[in-house]
Amino acid sequence: MLLSLLADRLVLSPSRDELFPYGKTRHLVPWRGGQIEVWRERTAGNSSDGNPDSGRDLAEPDEPTCFVLKFNGKAARAERSCLDPLDQWSDVPGEIWSVNPPGYGGSSGKASLRALAPAAEAVFAELVEVAAGRPIFIAANSLGTLSALYLAARHAVTGAIAGLILRNPPPLKELITGKYAWRSLGLSRFVARKVPGELDAVANAAAATVPAVFLMSGRDTTVPPKYQRLIFRAYAGPRRRVLLPKAGHNVRFSRYERHEYALGINWLRRQSLDLAKPESYSSLA
Repeated sequence: MLLSLLADRLVLSPSRDELFPYGKTRHLVPWRGGQIEVWRERTAGNSSDGNPDSGRDLAEPDEPTCFVLKFNGKAARAERSCLDPLDQWSDVPGEIWSVNPPGYGGSSGKASLRALAPAAEAVFAELVEVAAGRPIFIAANSLGTLSALYLAARHAVTGAIAGLILRNPPPLKELITGKYAWRSLGLSRFVARKVPGELDAVANAAAATVPAVFLMSGRDTTVPPKYQRLIFRAYAGPRRRVLLPKAGHNVRFSRYERHEYALGINWLRRQSLDLAKPESYSSLA
C-alpha cells in the first residue's frame, strides 16, 4: 500500500482549482458511482468559410466529422486544453473531448495510477457511442500517453481508433527504475513494480496497430529521449517521428519544428481517413 502511494505521489500532480474553460462545454461520464469530467469543444471547419449566401449561422459549427480524445500531462487540466490537432485541419469540423482523470478538476475519486486505465475506458466507450462510426483520434501528452497506448492496444482489432498523436511518451516503469534509482537508494525498483500492468507503455506499443505520430523533444529532462525511443521502437503500427531537437518537455515549437509537426499531422490524416466529407456523416449525431 505504501509503495503504491509513493508511486502515485511521484507521478501524479492533481489539482481541483476552479478554472474558466473558455469556449468549452462540460460533460460528465458516469464512473464508479461518480463521474469523469470531460470538456468538449467544437471547431468550425467548413462552416467558417465566410460565405454569406450559405444560409448558415457562422457562429454554429458544423456537425463534427471527427473527434479527438485528449489525455493531458501529470499537472495539466482539461479546462486549458487547446484545439490541437484540429487547428491543423481547418477544413474539418470536429470536436475535442479533453479528460480530467480521477482526482483532477471535477472528476470523482482520488488521483491514482490504478484509476487511469478504467477511467479512460469509460470515457472512450461513451465517445464511441456519440461518434457513431465517425473517426476518433487520440492525442496525448507525457503521462496521458499511458492512457492513449492502453486504449490503442486494447482496441487494436476493433477499428475504433483512427490514429494517435503521442508527445514525449514515458515508459513509466523503466523511467522510475532508471532515472530515480540513485536518488532512492534502489527503492525506485520496488515503486516501479506498483505501476499497473495495463499502463506498461512498451508492451501496449507492441500491441498497437493504428497509425501514430510521435513528437519527441531532444532536450526533455523529464522523459529523456532514450526512454521515449523505447516506446517508438516497440510500436507495431505505422509510425512517424517528429523530432524537436531544441524543445524541452513542455514543447515550444520553433518555426521549423511547427512545419515538421504539420507534415506529421497531415501524414496521419492521409494514413487514416478522408475527413473532408461532412456529408458522409450528415445523418449521424
